Amino acid sequence: MFFKKRKKNGDTQEEKREEKIVTVTIDEVRAAVNKYANNMQKGISLRSIVLDNNEIDFEALYSYLGGKPDRPFYMSKETFEIFEEKDYPKYIDLCQIACDQYILENGEEPITTGDPERKVNFQKLKHYLTEKPPFKLYLHPQDRMVTHRAPK
Repeated sequence: MFFKKRKKNGDTQEEKREEKIVTVTIDEVRAAVNKYANNMQKGISLRSIVLDNNEIDFEALYSYLGGKPDRPFYMSKETFEIFEEKDYPKYIDLCQIACDQYILENGEEPITTGDPERKVNFQKLKHYLTEKPPFKLYLHPQDRMVTHRAPK
């Protein structure tokens, strides 16, 4: 059997850093996530920093931000958009999965024909969504990614 060597104070040899709390903007979080993504090892998904409730786990981003943010930020696991509100990524993920499945099965996008805004038609997705989002969502024309931002 192998045992970890303990220090006199009872802690294991792993050093514990003092957690520094910092105030950051959403743009600073986005920049930190981008830097982290650029330095990730091949085969590691950006989803690895997103908890089940879509909250960003800031342990991996600690060095990029100089500490842990004083409030939570949330990220979509499907589109990697970052939010200050917790509901947006949940519904965007549900809708992105539903849209992808709809397109695979029907060969068309789940939007109303001729809609210049490309608003997601929740009626077309009624058999694919477990819960209807409480706000409008749009399908980006180039990459078919779901977003909460209306096209300009």
